[in-house]
Amino acid sequence: MDSQKIKMELAQRGFDFSMLANALGKSPSLVSKVAARKARSRVVAEAIAKALELPVADVFPDIESYRVPAPHTPNRKRKERELLALLKEEK
Repeated sequence: MDSQKIKMELAQRGFDFSMLANALGKSPSLVSKVAARKARSRVVAEAIAKALELPVADVFPDIESYRVPAPHTPNRKRKERELLALLKEEK
């Protein structure tokens, strides 16, 4: 599905790129770039697909990395906190 088709399908559901961006805490530019295949973001791609009520593979059949399930990291949140604390340490 190309960017214009995505935009049109979103509009038919009452959505647009800036609404998706606000809901995700991302920039409208990123959402637009993901739809146009000029940037990669699994989070944005999955949100677009969910808003269209379609599998991500149907919306982005040309992006193999979106078709493969995201790796599951059970300790991700803990590791993010650990990294944040490390980065905040005074030297």
